[in-house]
Amino acid sequence: MLPEKNQANSDPTLSFHLMKFALLDYQKSSSQLTEKEYLHIYQLANEEMLLHQLILSSDEACYVVIPDPVLRQTLSTIIAEYPDEMDFRTLLQENSLCFTDYLTALCNDLRVEAVLTQIASTVQSVAPLEILHYFRSHQDSFMQPERRSVDHLLIFSDPSSPTLTDRALEQAVAIRRRLCQNPEKFSYEAKRYSQCSSGTNGGNLGKIKAGELCKELDQCLFTLNSGEISPVIKSSAGFHLLYCRKIHQAKNMSLAEASSQIFPILLKKKQLAACRSWLKALMHPI
Repeated sequence: MLPEKNQANSDPTLSFHLMKFALLDYQKSSSQLTEKEYLHIYQLANEEMLLHQLILSSDEACYVVIPDPVLRQTLSTIIAEYPDEMDFRTLLQENSLCFTDYLTALCNDLRVEAVLTQIASTVQSVAPLEILHYFRSHQDSFMQPERRSVDHLLIFSDPSSPTLTDRALEQAVAIRRRLCQNPEKFSYEAKRYSQCSSGTNGGNLGKIKAGELCKELDQCLFTLNSGEISPVIKSSAGFHLLYCRKIHQAKNMSLAEASSQIFPILLKKKQLAACRSWLKALMHPI
């Protein structure tokens, strides 16, 4: 049997959760949902509301208080997603919520989040053997892609001025001509002429993997040989030159290299497991 939509009117907490799921799943107010959509949202909202009530009745929640500045900042962040505060307040009305009730429900939502964060924080370690097992089980995931040590030089152009554009191109061509004779002067030329922020560092962009630069530069960089200067590359910003200093071939990461990636993955899994275990004990006390 379908719950009545006006049932939420007498329960602001339920209205809060209905609004949250309606916006998340359907991008509209709960009052605008079809019967089928409303049933789906009602089930999700009711389950979350009951779970939150259980969490807030726990011993761990007794001493959790959300400071008013934190609550106000969270509220401001939410309101900022709307054209103005009036639009936000209209949304509350459409979802059978007054501003005060919304603020209370939001505070409780933050308290639940704080309790679960507190439970998760009881797990802070991952054993070396756990990291080793994960590494061996997912070794294909820890491939370091080919990277290239690259320097970059940019001469801005003004698309609205053909004369300035031609002048910028001429300058880039002249610089490239000099660099083809002596590529090691790239750092000097970048410091002197580049209008990219990397110019102060001699144009050094570090080690770059495919996809990290804009399309025009990326396509060119990965056709260059080690020690090669690129042709002049045109983009919306102007004219570019690249110097491929060195090619670092793709390779399998070592355990030591992969550990920094594995640790947060396993830590998050263990923290989620701790939260699930705590919730299970809360729902089914011995």
